[in-house]
Amino acid sequence: MTRHNIPKEHPRANSLKIRASLSDSFDNGIISQFGLIAHGRGEAFDYILGETTPKISLKTIHVATAQLLLSNSVISVNG
Repeated sequence: MTRHNIPKEHPRANSLKIRASLSDSFDNGIISQFGLIAHGRGEAFDYILGETTPKISLKTIHVATAQLLLSNSVISVNG
């Protein structure tokens, strides 16, 4: 999956398309960095309003957590 090749069946396809559009707009000087921040806040509210994480995503989270616990991992947060 690339930035502009988002599968329609992806559970967050619409959100990813909006994010890509915002990112392109930022790169082209159309919007400010605050537009990107506002989009992220909106996604957080989706969960507050009842959106749930798909089972496959939860499984991925559990696997990633196990891998982190089994090694001397370093977590780098971008954003």
